[in-house]
Amino acid sequence: MSRAFTHAWFFFGDSLTLGVNDCRMPGGWVSRLALLGREAGLYRLPPATFYNLGARRQSVADLARRWRQEVDCRQMPGLVPRLAFCAGVVDMASPGGGQPAALAKTARILRAMLTEAASLAPTLLISPPPVADAEARRRIESLTEAQAELCAAMALPFANIHATLAASRAYMDDLSDGLHPGPEGCAIMAETLLSQKVVQDFLRTDMEPEVA
Repeated sequence: MSRAFTHAWFFFGDSLTLGVNDCRMPGGWVSRLALLGREAGLYRLPPATFYNLGARRQSVADLARRWRQEVDCRQMPGLVPRLAFCAGVVDMASPGGGQPAALAKTARILRAMLTEAASLAPTLLISPPPVADAEARRRIESLTEAQAELCAAMALPFANIHATLAASRAYMDDLSDGLHPGPEGCAIMAETLLSQKVVQDFLRTDMEPEVA
């Protein structure tokens, strides 16, 4: 049996998207979200395909340079892509050292990237999650506010999870290195995402029948 369509979700981000601190499930919150969506009946898995394209220490500018090539090289007949971006911790927390990125510049790069992405496929922006350092967390909060305003102006769905996770003691306590959630935190992030209608709509398919 062959299929007329293959729905594929592309998740772009940094090491938090990659799930580097999740010792129980490779792929961290992205993998957990994929399983939760299946359990919720939003798609069949398989054939639904999830690409975790997180990369360590990648800023919004780094994602802007590579995301289109990542999608293009995975194209195949019948592929129905959807694009999700979760970035900004590297820009605002500077885990590799150096100065945080300028908020205005990061927002400009993000706008250009989302404009191109939305012209290609349904696109979702996910706010960067909180970190332990209070000053870096305030910068991430400011970026989250800018992201919300940007998505409202562009009529793009925005999953704002920052405040919810920051208020979750279980999530914050699971940041063993101050940045990356472990298994419990990744599970909380996936559950928080799926509780939002914009995420449910982003994941839902018509689950068309297979054709010969």
